[in-house]
Amino acid sequence: MKLYLSILTLVFSTNLLPSQIPVETYREEISSLNGDQEIFNYWKKLEAVDQEILVNLTDVRKADSLSIDQMIRTALVFEIHGTNKYTKYNSVPIINLSHNYVGSSQLAFWPIIERCSEIGGVIDTIGGEYPAYVLESVSLTFYNYSLFAQESKYPELLEHLSHEHTTNVVAELEESFQTQRTLSNLRLIEVMNSWYNQSYKEIDRSKTFSLVEMSDGKVYINHHGRFQQLDLIQGLHDSQTYRIVNEPFGWSYIYRNDGSLSLVDKDGSILMEYTIAD
Repeated sequence: MKLYLSILTLVFSTNLLPSQIPVETYREEISSLNGDQEIFNYWKKLEAVDQEILVNLTDVRKADSLSIDQMIRTALVFEIHGTNKYTKYNSVPIINLSHNYVGSSQLAFWPIIERCSEIGGVIDTIGGEYPAYVLESVSLTFYNYSLFAQESKYPELLEHLSHEHTTNVVAELEESFQTQRTLSNLRLIEVMNSWYNQSYKEIDRSKTFSLVEMSDGKVYINHHGRFQQLDLIQGLHDSQTYRIVNEPFGWSYIYRNDGSLSLVDKDGSILMEYTIAD
């Protein structure tokens, strides 16, 4: 285990990133696991990678690559060995989701979370009563918006996520990985405007997020160096309404000519009004 972690740490300490995830190698590795103890040890290895390497990475691209890699391995364990090899005290799939900040990866991985919730156990209590923790992860990743103390929203948001049509978790995670590589090669053309971070009531003036135009000619929202493509869904004389591509909840951003920005839900109710950064 220590040798494995040392090698992985060395790989992610370099400037080189893998061009693809070795899925078939992982598939063979996981298929060869024989008996409950070997599978248990594999879960412990994934947990160690998360706690000792992933959470300490400060480079966004490296962290996102490793977190998707971790999700793929977890998905393969479920695919090959089934839910009977997942115990209710296993937190690995839940931390896979919460330590990933790529929206498309979280949506691809959601069927794994649903399978864990059917079994119950740690998922029912981690970070509060289910589904608070996992919904908070998705909401913060897509919109940087906290659902704290908004339990009334949970049933509708869970319904939206349950309608996401992930037919092949591993393949969609691979696609998400490749999309992140493509995004990393884009150049910034223009910062349209920037606002202070605000996921709940308090404004965080130490951090900002922006709407930007990139070298592919498309508009993105940039949160902490992570870019999500926006679709223009309505253009008026005094505002434009944008929606994150493939976002799950039907929420949108209204960007006005005076530079103000609002996050609204699917019914047009304002969830957050942002403050323009100085």
